[in-house]
Amino acid sequence: MRELVRARTGGAATEDPAPPGDTFRLPPPEPPRDWTAPYRGFFRGVRAGGFFIHPPHVLPAPEFRSLLLTPGPAFGTGVHPTTRMVLECLEAHLRSRRSRMRVLDIGTGSGILAVAAALLGARPVVAVDLDPVAVRCAGETAAANRVAGTIRFREGDYRDPALAAELRALVPAGFHVILANLSADALGDFWSFAGHWLRPGGRALVSGFLHGEASRVLGGLPREELRIAEIRLELPESPAGDTWVAAALERRVPPGDRNRAAGAAA
Repeated sequence: MRELVRARTGGAATEDPAPPGDTFRLPPPEPPRDWTAPYRGFFRGVRAGGFFIHPPHVLPAPEFRSLLLTPGPAFGTGVHPTTRMVLECLEAHLRSRRSRMRVLDIGTGSGILAVAAALLGARPVVAVDLDPVAVRCAGETAAANRVAGTIRFREGDYRDPALAAELRALVPAGFHVILANLSADALGDFWSFAGHWLRPGGRALVSGFLHGEASRVLGGLPREELRIAEIRLELPESPAGDTWVAAALERRVPPGDRNRAAGAAA
């Protein structure tokens, strides 16, 4: 209130309350607004790899695989370069495999990557997010694409030992693919978790960092355990824009353990 009195009278703040009749009256709170409504009207769909990601009111493109998505408060529509690049890496990797792959999506957001994995035949898919709103949105995306029974959504921090124990019960043999479209800071300790879950010969598809952050994110990875199988860049439309990066990291197969790699899809 003292700050309000200073602003109202132009004088110095005082411990005394504002004089009668000279107090501020705050306006009533605004009614709840749907901040995503304007974007839903703007979003007409986007192509990413062989997918056309679109809202229900936009017709699918016949030459692409349809992925229904209603934009909401959770991140991930395919418009952002990092989402597109991870989806394209995922699609290329899964289509080159004959056996079904087990996929873990860390920080699933809208669920777009987990749903794409399920539509490409991955079984099972586990999707994790800290935000309960994101988990709800991701479940809605899965239901809209009729793959809700294929994806197991979990709310929580992927570094939480309790969640790790639950993952171990769900998929004791580990995952063939781990998706992590996070920030550069969040990827700092990513491998300390993913190293326990990624099978030999499997791939971690990571993004969410800029070109200037790539050395920090990728340089700290254990080269004796991982190799960088692919790097993707999306250049900005203007010189002042940002260049985003995605990387496919393949877990090395220990020497003398080639048979294990051959059975990685088992």
